[in-house]
Amino acid sequence: MDSKTAEILEPFEPDLDIEHRVLFKELISKVESAYPHYRGQVIQKGLEAYLSSSPTESIESIKYIVSLSVLIDLAQQGWGFEVHNECLMLRLQANEASDKDQVRSRLSSERKAQFLDASVVRFIEKMESEKQYQGRTISIRSLIGDSRVLINRINGDRNGIVKPYIQLASRARDEHTGYRLSDIWRYFRYTWAIPYKTMPGRNLFYLVRDASQPYHPVIGIFALGNAVLNLTVRDDEIGWTTDAIASNLRRREQVNHMSQPLRNTDGQKTVGAVVKRYLETEQEYAERVSSYSERTMKTLQGNIKSAIEDLYIKDLGYHRQTKNPRIEKVSELRTLAAQLRTQAINNKKTAHIDDFESEAKETLFKKKRAEELARLLEATIIFNKHKQEDALQWLKELMSSEEGRKAINTALVANRKTKIGSNMMEIIVCGAIPPYNELLGGKLVSILACSPQVIRDYTEKYEQQISEIASRMKGKKVIRDSRLAFLGTTSLYAVGSSQYNRINVPMADGFHLKYKKMGITEGYGTVYFSKRTTAAMMRLLELQDGGRRINNIFGEGTSPRFRLISKGLSSLGIKSDAFLQHYSPRIVFSIELAKNTNEFLRGETTTLDFPFNIHDEQSVFDKTQELIDFWYHRWLLKRLESVDIIGRLEGFDPNSILVSTTR
Repeated sequence: MDSKTAEILEPFEPDLDIEHRVLFKELISKVESAYPHYRGQVIQKGLEAYLSSSPTESIESIKYIVSLSVLIDLAQQGWGFEVHNECLMLRLQANEASDKDQVRSRLSSERKAQFLDASVVRFIEKMESEKQYQGRTISIRSLIGDSRVLINRINGDRNGIVKPYIQLASRARDEHTGYRLSDIWRYFRYTWAIPYKTMPGRNLFYLVRDASQPYHPVIGIFALGNAVLNLTVRDDEIGWTTDAIASNLRRREQVNHMSQPLRNTDGQKTVGAVVKRYLETEQEYAERVSSYSERTMKTLQGNIKSAIEDLYIKDLGYHRQTKNPRIEKVSELRTLAAQLRTQAINNKKTAHIDDFESEAKETLFKKKRAEELARLLEATIIFNKHKQEDALQWLKELMSSEEGRKAINTALVANRKTKIGSNMMEIIVCGAIPPYNELLGGKLVSILACSPQVIRDYTEKYEQQISEIASRMKGKKVIRDSRLAFLGTTSLYAVGSSQYNRINVPMADGFHLKYKKMGITEGYGTVYFSKRTTAAMMRLLELQDGGRRINNIFGEGTSPRFRLISKGLSSLGIKSDAFLQHYSPRIVFSIELAKNTNEFLRGETTTLDFPFNIHDEQSVFDKTQELIDFWYHRWLLKRLESVDIIGRLEGFDPNSILVSTTR
């Protein structure tokens, strides 16, 4: 069946005790007799009735609460409820899951839920209420662009319609309104379809403002957050996978599928022969793969060596200079890690660390170090086992077996982890604020998210920051290279994002700043699960495990929220993958910020060739302004000729984007 029209049908049978199984079957009977559109409400009423009965806080009662809470969330995501032979079945149309309106609908319930928080309501009321500042009456409305001013300028000489600039959204006060810059960013972020959630780790938040109007209204906002740890299409493109290595070892060729139209078939074509054309001569191919293999094998070995050097190993009984580690040592380390895993519970993150060696010896980190060292030593053993004098033959020998590819992957991951946490970021928020969206402000914001000013700001903010994760693993203070080399992002909708399309800005010496489509991901996500559900899951797991194993700290695993929901569903006996997959294809984009970004990320060089001087304030400013000027002439002025901008701006109502009117 075509994936665009495929139906997903999944059973939902939680593992409950007899008492709650009876309650669940009674509820399912009511669901079966209700109209399809009201079945989610039946579950909601069933949960409310159960909670009002003041159940005891037992594992079984909380499992029942979690079961109903998950069903309510799934109903809001678009899953339909059916009953087959007293068994609850959940149905989802894959094409509906990726539909733009359906995606918005699935997000709307959690977005609305955030406005039930009293502190959020107070914040919105404060920002929308009028106040006096420097003798003038203002509110957040003052930071919404005046469409009448834009119309007058468009009808004029068009040389100064807008004057954009970037502003880092810190807690400093805005000189034009007195609001904290971070509060301005936060307010406009609440206008997004995706619910606002704070993000741990490294973050940068920006406003793009218009200096041509009073109060410098907001053209758009963007934010950078931690890069996704595993993303196959990105990792293939960079060269971080064994598939990428295999591709580089093949002779480059172009494949064409020959076809011709059939008579009297209204355009149908025959499937003809496959024609291949090599894009390099045999000599060029031999020289390239030989050079590539030399470089790759040197890099892979260096990755493993560096990773071992970054571990505290005094209590693991291993010497770094051991050239030929024994497989018995690998088994010993894995046995130790398994023993420590059972002891790692109710872990707490320590603040203001002075003694990283003591931190490294904590149960959680000793377990993590033992696991990591075991992987690295096993890879070393396999590299030694398959060693050849010729680098190309060595690499081919490793790639020809499952254990060899596993060892290569260990070396690739060892390097990747250091780069993802320090030299890469994700654009997690990016878009224009009306009325500037009509002027293609989204294109401007997308371009400026990759600007020299952002690269400089990131480097200056983090170049002296201690890496707490690496320091705990090494047992001493570690400061990672924090030059920003790469940005990634994904579209919210399956159809992509118009603000990223065709962005290709010339910078210098043939280098272009561009959003490159790398592929499609369907992936998994947790944004559709409510706070109510995750809180109940956390309590359930605490009772089951005798404490908290998911504490939002390193060493327990990546993505605490994802692990919480996955483990919570599994604890109910529910197949977690089925309901964590968001079934909404998204386009993955990459932005290389230097001329040699991928070589740097692969570990082949330690230099970054930016198209500007990152240490020269004037160079950073000039290159950022060039991006703004390019947008102005390439996008804004051409936009004025392609649509009825005046008509659209005349219909703009500033009140339409106030959070109080849209929540």
